[in-house]
Amino acid sequence: MDFKQKTIEDIIESEHVMVLTAPQRYGEYYALARDMSAFLSFVVKSTDRDRAIFVRFLSQVKKHHLLAVFSTVRLHQIQAMMNLRQVLEAGACAAFAIANPEPTHFASTTPEGTLDTSKNLKDAYKWLNKKFPQGSSNIQAMKERINSSTAHANIVYTQNNFRLGDSGNEFSTPFFDIVDEYFVKCDLLMASGIALAFIKLFYGVNKDVNAIVWRDDFESRFASLFERETALRSEMHSSDRFKEQQQKFGRLIK
Repeated sequence: MDFKQKTIEDIIESEHVMVLTAPQRYGEYYALARDMSAFLSFVVKSTDRDRAIFVRFLSQVKKHHLLAVFSTVRLHQIQAMMNLRQVLEAGACAAFAIANPEPTHFASTTPEGTLDTSKNLKDAYKWLNKKFPQGSSNIQAMKERINSSTAHANIVYTQNNFRLGDSGNEFSTPFFDIVDEYFVKCDLLMASGIALAFIKLFYGVNKDVNAIVWRDDFESRFASLFERETALRSEMHSSDRFKEQQQKFGRLIK
């Protein structure tokens, strides 16, 4: 499917079409990422009043996760990964805030009267690493994957938006990434996995404090999404393209 991108109006129209046609283009990979994003938005039924900071960070998790899904199907991979990086950081803070709701954990006042949030993530990661090492390890691994690839400008990802003509005398620099359905599906699956990991982490942290009431069908809905994610991951790992990538780079695409 070709998407117009010569003018601002073309781009706006094409991005609208990209989202609407994503179910047809990416099938269950998009459906799962969309449903995971919706589950993030409605998984919490209520919280204790003093857990407002958790809700603040959860709002960022929800927003940037959906933006990542939209950016992926709109063919903006780097933007999608930057949004997922925000999800990972906000999610770590949200999990920390479930058990540590005091504002002093997240900001202090400087002598000039401004807020200093420099210890925000450090304290969250330190606490999670001690209390929930598996969840913390998963967060760090996913963040490192993004940090080592799309978080910073590098020549590898210029290939998304650059092609040299056969003659060697002409080149094109499209606004939308040059389509590779395999990598789009990989990124949608990554977004789904991140959402699932955080929902599981939030649930685990809350067990000790009982500050959150989950939606009535939480367990059945989580089980269904987990089963779908597991099936798609197995499908992806058994594909010829995945095996080629694994052999070429000598590591799994998680």
